[in-house]
Order: sequence, then structure tokens, then C-alpha cells
Amino acid sequence: MGIMSWLGIGDEIAKPINAVSNLYTTDKERLEGEQKLTETLEKPQLAQLEVNRTLALSSNLFNSGWQPLMGWTSGFLILLYYAPQIIIATIIWGSNCYETGVVTQFPIKPDDILNLVYVLFGFGIHSIVQKGMNKP
Repeated sequence: MGIMSWLGIGDEIAKPINAVSNLYTTDKERLEGEQKLTETLEKPQLAQLEVNRTLALSSNLFNSGWQPLMGWTSGFLILLYYAPQIIIATIIWGSNCYETGVVTQFPIKPDDILNLVYVLFGFGIHSIVQKGMNKP
């Protein structure tokens, strides 16, 4: 039971799918058809993985080093953008709150800080996925 059923349009969408699935006369033919479809859909992904593997194993630094270079450059630029912004804003905000005795709203928009969290979380997920893929 999916969201389409909740919206009341699931049955309408399933009609063409059910009509096509009835073309198979046996379960064996249906399973073979599903297997062929799965293999066809996986071919581009497998080809891209092979290309990535070949580039990573290359002795040419231009081929094997562009992905780490992009990662390190992006990380450095994020650090260069966010670290001074947060440090300076915290110092100014803290001194202002101390001098006036009134705690005001933090000067950086919450969206900016959330963007930083999302970016760092994304990099963390990428690292976890890469470590999982490299296990034998």
C-alpha cells in the first residue's frame, strides 16, 4: 500500500502494468523477463563502475587524481568560507551580548548553518559508502 493508493490513483496507474504483466503465460517466463530487465538496467551502472575503477588505477595523475583533487578543493573552500564566518560572527555576537547584557539572536541565518551541516553530512556519507565498497 503506497502513497498512490492513499491518493486514490494507485489502481489507475496499476492497470497498464497489470495488463503488461498478464502477457506472460508462466511464472518462468515472468521471472526470465524480470531478470532480463534487471540486467538491462544494471548495464550502464556496471560500465560506469568499470570506468571509475580503470581511472582510479591509472598511473596518470590527471586520470586518477581528479576526484580526490575535487574533494580536497571543495573541503578547503568550505572551510575557508564557513570557519571565518562563524568565528567572527561568534566573537562579535558574544562581545555584543556581554557589553549590553542582553542575549540577542545569533547573526548568522540558521539556513547557512544548516547548509554547512548538510554539506558535512553529505561528505560523511560519501566516505562511509566508499569504505563499504572497498571491503573485500
